[in-house]
Amino acid sequence: MKQIDMIKSQIQDIDDPMELAGFLDGIKTAAAIYCQKHFPDEVIFENDRLIEITIYGMSHYLDSA
Repeated sequence: MKQIDMIKSQIQDIDDPMELAGFLDGIKTAAAIYCQKHFPDEVIFENDRLIEITIYGMSHYLDSA
């Protein structure tokens, strides 16, 4: 199952805005870690801190299994 399908199934059960905000932040972090390993040009880390992930990086993560 692709990440996008798992996220879609998990997000439908969230009713609280803070829970959703945390969930979305977790997606960004997971995508950054994935890109750091598989597509390092699509993510920027400085001092082990996530600075930016490109839309292409996020797309690669969402399409991954």
